[in-house]
Amino acid sequence: MAPRFAQIAVNSGQPTRLAFTYAVPPGMPVREGQAVFVPYGPRILQGIVLGLSETSDLEEVKEIQAVADPEPVLDATRIHLAGWLSETYLAPLWDCVAVLLPHGYGQKPVVMISPVAIPPLLPVYPQDQRILQFLASHGQVTFEAMKESVRGITMKRLERLQAEGYLSVAQGLARPTGRMRMERRVRLLVPGPKALARAQEMEAKRPSTIDARVLRLLAGTNDVPLSEVSKVNAGRSHLLRLAEEGWLEEYSRQVERDPLAAYNFTQQPPATLTSEQLAAADAISAAPGRTHLIHGITGSGKTEVYLELVRRTLDAGKTAMLLLPEISLTPQAIRRYGERYGGQIAVFHSQLGTGELFDQWHRVQQGRLRLVLGSRSAVFAPMPDLGLVVIDEEHEWTFKQESPQPRYHAREVASELCRLTGATLVLGSATPDIVTYHRAETGQIGKVELRSRVVEGVDGELHEGTLPRVSIVDMREELKAGNRSVFSLQLRRAIKISLERNEQSILFVNRRGSARFLLCRACGYVPECPQCRVSMSLDARDPLRPRVVCHHCGRGKAMEERCPKCDSNKYRPFGAGTQRIELEANEAFPGARVVRWDSDTVGRKGSHEAMVHALEAGEFDIVVGTQMVAKGLDLPAMSIVGVVDADVGLNMPEYHAHERAFQLLSQVAGRAGRRDTPGWVYIQTYNPGAPPIECAANHDYRAFYEHEIAHRRRAGYPPFTKLVKLSYSGPGEEESLAEAARIANELRLKRDAAGRADPDVLGPTPAFIARLRGMYRWQILLRGRDPAKLLPGIRFPRGWAIDVDPVALL
Repeated sequence: MAPRFAQIAVNSGQPTRLAFTYAVPPGMPVREGQAVFVPYGPRILQGIVLGLSETSDLEEVKEIQAVADPEPVLDATRIHLAGWLSETYLAPLWDCVAVLLPHGYGQKPVVMISPVAIPPLLPVYPQDQRILQFLASHGQVTFEAMKESVRGITMKRLERLQAEGYLSVAQGLARPTGRMRMERRVRLLVPGPKALARAQEMEAKRPSTIDARVLRLLAGTNDVPLSEVSKVNAGRSHLLRLAEEGWLEEYSRQVERDPLAAYNFTQQPPATLTSEQLAAADAISAAPGRTHLIHGITGSGKTEVYLELVRRTLDAGKTAMLLLPEISLTPQAIRRYGERYGGQIAVFHSQLGTGELFDQWHRVQQGRLRLVLGSRSAVFAPMPDLGLVVIDEEHEWTFKQESPQPRYHAREVASELCRLTGATLVLGSATPDIVTYHRAETGQIGKVELRSRVVEGVDGELHEGTLPRVSIVDMREELKAGNRSVFSLQLRRAIKISLERNEQSILFVNRRGSARFLLCRACGYVPECPQCRVSMSLDARDPLRPRVVCHHCGRGKAMEERCPKCDSNKYRPFGAGTQRIELEANEAFPGARVVRWDSDTVGRKGSHEAMVHALEAGEFDIVVGTQMVAKGLDLPAMSIVGVVDADVGLNMPEYHAHERAFQLLSQVAGRAGRRDTPGWVYIQTYNPGAPPIECAANHDYRAFYEHEIAHRRRAGYPPFTKLVKLSYSGPGEEESLAEAARIANELRLKRDAAGRADPDVLGPTPAFIARLRGMYRWQILLRGRDPAKLLPGIRFPRGWAIDVDPVALL
């Protein structure tokens, strides 16, 4: 029996977690996963069919208006995944469906405002006059565009003006931004020699005739883009005449946009694995469909294990996926995997264009590209016959989507995806997330270890290498010795030696900009952003006109030479950002080629790849960078790593502040000595006895894990509990606090009414940045066995954000 009803996720813009029921018109071929158009109030909106049924409990049901796409855009696995995302992360259902669709596929509802014959006498009200004047100068516009230019505009006012005949208001759907790219082409319909002979006949009668030029062009190439034909001055009339005579035809052809088109991969045979690497791959292959942690020290060759697992997966006829924490790591990954599996790779990350992502999505869905590389959103790629998912550097917080909805963690999504498909999930890290390692320790997931560093000798052979030697530099002693520089004497000496040897160095700074803040030593004044109420940083990109900027809202102003409050000349920058370290490095090491690598310098498409190529080619001696340089990079000539200020973040009010500090120090230290060149690391700190610093210096993850898991157990933090962060942002300090307190009280009453003490309801408390872009921010933290169960039934007005399993509490 044909299904009579469909459950549909509707792109309404409303934050609902419900699917809506619609009737299937008789004879309409509707399938699960299809895109359809449905009535929603007075509008026709886009929807995705999530389920079909023969019965419905509803008395009145509207009918589906039309099928938007004959082929399903989502399969059963992705439909289930969308529901799981909505239920797990308490996110609107359509938002969870949208992340699984091709990039740019969603059609948002829009309201179009159009001018009509505007009378010479304008309406009396000034607001009405401004609306009509805007339409007169801009023509048809969207309601959203008009709102940005004409303040106080409402739909009610527009509908009144429509009734009075001044304008028209129409509901519609925005055109999809993602679609196939079509190219107009011209092809020859006769053999080339025949076309050439006809061109010669034409030229004999009339030299340089355009028709003859066209035939000569096609005789040599047979099929060309329409743009090539225009180069011989051929117009529409020439092509129509030749087409009527049967010489050629115009047609359209899809052109696939390929972000890897510029790569020229040289195929390489599989590498010879060490016995330890082979044992790790065999152990994982012996337990398919399970989750495995590869805990391997930096430089132990985890990538070669991944490559071997991918080879086995593809040879078995299945597909594979590799997720990376940073876009900056993608170029090296593309090259390594392209040398083994060129022609089978799709890449997904935010620096690609909508068209590139759209085309790759369809090639993956069709099974033409069988290996996906990308950042966290690549987990939603529509891979058929999925056999393997690898998450490299699985501990990285960048795998968590913090905004917009759904606020998912790619590691948990991958786990659910593998559960649905039977694929194997591999989590790799030198410094695993404490929760992940605890799961491995308690037997919830498998664990394999790589304890030996592998280096390639000058002869190309692999042998066991040594971890870099790490020195903790007590900056208090440097101050006592009279050194006021940001570089300790040890670090300065080491970099000079590396320059003499034509080796490279990293100066790691966990903050972009020139300085953390400015301070007047006379009166204590610190410039603060009036919108966000946080200290502003020095931006010295233009040394002649330095500015003070807020890195949250972008507000900035020229830096004053004297204190704006007391007019003292003791107004100075404090702390060190990447800009300042870059300047200091140029002064301390004259002649060295210094480059800065942070989000300010590599924001353009392809800039990460260009930076990696330049470093590999030895074009720079010293790279000053933020977290981008700490993760996964393999630079053969890198011998020195200097952590300029290891104390940044160590004392942040986060329960995992020590974990983040340890991971970052361990990862950046691992960039040194990746080949035969010995590596040296210098960690500069004012707190040399801190456990994260000591454990990182000793390359001792186990010691840090024991320290941290004991703290988590005592304090009641993950993995022993789960967390939900509720954030509210609103105007007015007292009003926003009242709303946050109302929700907190409602949650406590609901918990107490159920006779439970779990979960803890902590707050409301001011957010770490209490005011951002003029809005006051408050937080409530739920902590317990399953705190998200307390939230259904609670109504959250606009301004609230729910983050399940947050990676940041600030």
